[in-house]
Amino acid sequence: MNKITIQDMNQFKYLSNLTTSPLFSKMAFVVSKPDLKENTYTHTLMFSDGVNHSKAVDIGKSSQYYWESETSILVPYAKTEDEKKAVSESKTVLYRYDLNSKTFEYATTLYLPVSNIFVEDKSTWIVFSALNENEHGIYEDPANRDDYINATKEEREYVEIFEEIPFYSDGGTFSRGKNVQAFRYNPQTKELKRLFDKDVSVGVQNFQRDYHKLYLTAKKETGVGSFFQDGYVYDVRYDKLDKLFENDNLAISYLWEQYGAVYAMAATHDTFGINTNKDIYILRDGSLDKSYDFGLSGGNSVGSDARLGGSRTYRVGDNGLSFVGTYHDRTMLYTFDSHSLKTEYAPQGSIDGWVSFENRVYAIGLFGQDLQELVTLNEDNSVTRRSSFNKEIMSDKYVATPIHHEFENDGVTLDGWVLLPKDYNPSKTYPAILDIHGGPKTIYNDVYYHEMQVWANEGYVVFFTNPRGGDAYGNEFMDIRGKYGTIDYDDIMKFTDIVLDAYPIDPKRVGVTGGSYGGFMTNWIVSHTNRFAAAATQRSISNWISFYGTSDIGYYFQPDQTAADPIDDMEKAWEQSPLKHARNITTPLLFIHSDEDFRCPIEQGLQLYTVVKKQGVDTRFVWFKNESHGLSRGGRPKSRIKRLEEITSWMNKYLK
Repeated sequence: MNKITIQDMNQFKYLSNLTTSPLFSKMAFVVSKPDLKENTYTHTLMFSDGVNHSKAVDIGKSSQYYWESETSILVPYAKTEDEKKAVSESKTVLYRYDLNSKTFEYATTLYLPVSNIFVEDKSTWIVFSALNENEHGIYEDPANRDDYINATKEEREYVEIFEEIPFYSDGGTFSRGKNVQAFRYNPQTKELKRLFDKDVSVGVQNFQRDYHKLYLTAKKETGVGSFFQDGYVYDVRYDKLDKLFENDNLAISYLWEQYGAVYAMAATHDTFGINTNKDIYILRDGSLDKSYDFGLSGGNSVGSDARLGGSRTYRVGDNGLSFVGTYHDRTMLYTFDSHSLKTEYAPQGSIDGWVSFENRVYAIGLFGQDLQELVTLNEDNSVTRRSSFNKEIMSDKYVATPIHHEFENDGVTLDGWVLLPKDYNPSKTYPAILDIHGGPKTIYNDVYYHEMQVWANEGYVVFFTNPRGGDAYGNEFMDIRGKYGTIDYDDIMKFTDIVLDAYPIDPKRVGVTGGSYGGFMTNWIVSHTNRFAAAATQRSISNWISFYGTSDIGYYFQPDQTAADPIDDMEKAWEQSPLKHARNITTPLLFIHSDEDFRCPIEQGLQLYTVVKKQGVDTRFVWFKNESHGLSRGGRPKSRIKRLEEITSWMNKYLK
C-alpha cells in the first residue's frame, strides 16, 4: 500500500453547490479541481439522476450558478475579451446553459457586480449587489459609468479611505462603505429597481418560490457593523415590500415561512455571548417570540482541509424547515414542523450540503475516510455512496482509521482521536503531532483530513481532540469567554497525557500545531510548557489588544471572547495574550501567516516572531502573499502545498 503524499491533494475533486431545479425534476452540483499550471481551480457543472452523473459544461473560475427554469441555468462567465473587460468594470456577464439543446451561450450583462440571483420567471429576477452610496451611479447613469469606474480604479491604486468598521473583510477586500442591496430586475427590459434605501444593508436572503416571497433581514448602516437586523418580506408577484418586525437584540441566521406563520432561527447574546447557539422564534403581532428551545449548533462545524466551496444546508419543504446542525462528533439533519424538532438523519461524518430529490435525501459530504462524494442518507444513519469522483485517488493508499477515545476532565466528557502511522508496530516508538482545531466553536471528528493523513504516512502518531470552547455539546460547553488558555488548555493537555500513556510515543519527539484558535492555542502552549519539541503556529492570535483594532471581527470578537475590553480592562486582555508570556518560549516555533489574512492579521504573527527571534529561539516565518485566513482550506493550490511542506519539514527536522 502506497503512502499518501502532500501532492496528492492536486488530484482531489471537490463537490459543492448541490441544488435541484425549481420544480425538483433535475439535480445539479459542481465538481472542482486544482489547476496547478494556472495556480487556481476549475469548476464543472454536473447533472445527476442519482445514479448517473453527466458533465454539462466547464464554467471557468467561478463555481456559482443559478436555476432559471427547469431547462436552463445561468452562470457568471466571461468568454470573449470584451466580456472579460466588462467584468473588470464591475459588470456581471451571464451565460445560459440549455439542458435540452446542451448549448452554453451568452445571455445578458448586468451593469453592476452581482453576488446572488433568484429567478421568479422570465421577466422577474431578484439580484443582490454590494455597493456604496456613490456606486449606484454605475447602473443609474450608464452614460457616465466609465468615467466613475476609471476614476475610482485609479484612486484605489494608491489610497483607501474608510469611515466604518469593519473596514475590510477576510477573503475579500476593503469594505469601502458597501452595503448589500436587493434589486428587482427585468432581463427583457434591463430595468433595475432597488428595494431598499442606499444606506441599508441586506443580510439573510431566503426566496420561497412556492409562496413567491423573499424573506430578508436588513438594517440602516451606522458605520459600526451589527448582528441585529429587522425582518422584511418582499412579495415578488405584487412588487410589495413589508417590514415584519424591528429587532435590536436577536442575531438572525434564517427567516422563513411555513404553515402560514413566519419563523426565525435566532439567538440573543445576553447569556453566552456572540457564539450563542440559535433557538426558533415565531412572529406574533410584529415581534419575535421564542417558539422552540433548540440551543445546539445550527450549522456544520466539522473541520476538514478536503473541501472547496459549500452548499445550502437550510431548506423549507412540505414537512417544515430542515437544516444541518452539529452535535457531539457528527452533523445531523433536523426537521422542525412548527411543533417539534426531529432528527431525521445522523450519519457519522459531515453533511456538507443536501437536497430532497425523487423521494430520497442526497448529500455531498465526508463520510468514513472517503473524500467528498454524492451519497444518499439512510434511515439507519448509514450512507450509500452514489458517486466515485475520488475513488481511484485513494484506492492504493494507506488511510489511517481514527481511533476514538472518550475521556473526562473536570467531570466533563470529551472526545479525542488518534491516527496510527503506516506500518505501525507497537513494539517501536514513534514521534507524534498534536493538531488543534480553529474556531474555537468548531469540532474535529473522524472525517478525512489531508494534513493529518500525510503525517501518519510520514511515520507520526497524530492526535486531536475537541476541548471545551468547541461546538460539540451546546452553549455551556462552548462558552470559554474570559477563560482562553485555562480549561481548554487543561483539556488538551489531559488528552496529550492519555495518548502518550496509551501508545508507544517518544515524549521527547512530540510536536504541536494548529490554525486560528488552534494557532492561538499553539502560542499559548509553547509559552506555558516546554514539553513539545517543535511547534507550528498558523494564522494565529498572539496579542488580544492589537487584535481588537486590526481584525475584521476584532471590535466585537475580542471583548466578547476575552470578557475584557482592551481599554477598560487591558490587564485581563493582556493576561490572555500569548505575547505577554513569550519570554517563556524555548520551543522551536514555525510561523505560517498570510498578508491578506484580515481575520487574524499578519501583525499577530510578526509580534510574537520578533520576540521569539530576539530571544535566540530557533524560528522561521513563512509569509504567504495574496492569501487569506482560509489558506489551508481555500488557498491557491501552490500555496496550500507549500504550507503543508513547510510544516512537515519543520516537524521532521525536530522530531525525527
